[in-house]
Amino acid sequence: MSSSSKYRPQQTTSATGQKTPYQGPNRVFGLFKCPKCKLQWKSGHSYANQGLKCKRCKILVYPYEQRPLGKSEPASNESTQTPEEKWDKRKCGKCRRLGYPCGQFQCGRRNLT
Repeated sequence: MSSSSKYRPQQTTSATGQKTPYQGPNRVFGLFKCPKCKLQWKSGHSYANQGLKCKRCKILVYPYEQRPLGKSEPASNESTQTPEEKWDKRKCGKCRRLGYPCGQFQCGRRNLT
């Protein structure tokens, strides 16, 4: 699979198990829209086949678009808070899957990839 094809929008199918446009191993920038309340947000903490919880509805929402991280697109939770306050592991699909805060190892301020 070429690098550009990793970011191409794809339809979710139960046969392939692909729930997100990006299917690579790295953290990427994602655009989200809740199908229930229509809340839209951006996140620099998006992964293949991982969703984030909607702040209003508390339902799992998968990104409809993903692209490589760039310096012009910081994570949506950038602020003056400490790194521990910035990352909400309860809403992160990767944290829930791993069982520990992924922000301590690969997302957030310490991207090891």
